[in-house]
Amino acid sequence: MERSLVSNPPYNMAWAPPALAGFMSQYAGYTIPPKNNANFAFILSALNMVNRRAAFLLPNGCLSSNTKEEKEIRCQLIDENLISAVINLPDSMFESTGIPTCIVLFDKKKETLKIEMVDMKETFEAEVRDQRGQFGGESHTGRTYHKTLKVITAEGMQKAAEAIEHFRDEPGFCRAVQPQDIIFNDCILTPGRYIEQAAAEPVHRSFADIANDYNRVIGQKNAIKIRMNRTAAKRLGFDCMDREEPDLSASFAMVGQKAAKEDFISFSADDGIRITVSTKETIHPLIIEFLGHWKQMIMHLNNEENRYLAEFRDALLPELMSGKIEV
Repeated sequence: MERSLVSNPPYNMAWAPPALAGFMSQYAGYTIPPKNNANFAFILSALNMVNRRAAFLLPNGCLSSNTKEEKEIRCQLIDENLISAVINLPDSMFESTGIPTCIVLFDKKKETLKIEMVDMKETFEAEVRDQRGQFGGESHTGRTYHKTLKVITAEGMQKAAEAIEHFRDEPGFCRAVQPQDIIFNDCILTPGRYIEQAAAEPVHRSFADIANDYNRVIGQKNAIKIRMNRTAAKRLGFDCMDREEPDLSASFAMVGQKAAKEDFISFSADDGIRITVSTKETIHPLIIEFLGHWKQMIMHLNNEENRYLAEFRDALLPELMSGKIEV
């Protein structure tokens, strides 16, 4: 008759190992668990009671604790090929504590050496539950608290069960691990240590938003077009712009977008510099800045003009009055 069990023992409680614990059947051949933590005492006692499977809901700490005795027990359980799967669960699954937990599955009749590692930390749905206060007087016992808990979905449980049954590998979720790999990692059973991380999906703005911003910038550049003599451009340091602009229309077309073409400067053999403002919707900031400087310069030149005219008048009047200059 097959004897199996499911256990959720008290977590991390102190205990007093019996004086002759090494001679007791549940501890025979194993290191005695430490006095300050009975997690593995519960596990070894339960495994002694079954002849096939056992499932334990445990705190995550038991998977990687560096206590000498607990590390040795994990290695002994791996050497005896008793562990079939380890499932890492989300935190905040219990109403009374947010401690992260795990499920460790044992099988005394395993047909493979592999241990299936499953990471379900992100496989949950948030569920709000009402909870009546139990302590602290009427102000608490008469009050209903709303608590958000993480719950494993039916689909998540089915996916984990199939991974364990078939020893599957899936980046970011599960991996079938050989015992020597775990022993090499100091017998740490934390699934995240062995599961390959799934490649993150690239996050970027929509191509339409990128294209709109690109075309807006090109539009601002093209709003003012300069045409100048090629020799003058070289003297003024504009020859660096005498190049053929790349045509990006094909690249943007691959993602269903259009790309404006740059057309803000050109060179010729003609004399002079021609500046053309092509936009009519608004005044280009450069034109506003130019007009501001132009206005200041004109005001300065007007003052200079008036000063020289006054000087000319003051010099001319005496000459006219003396008859030196005839009108």
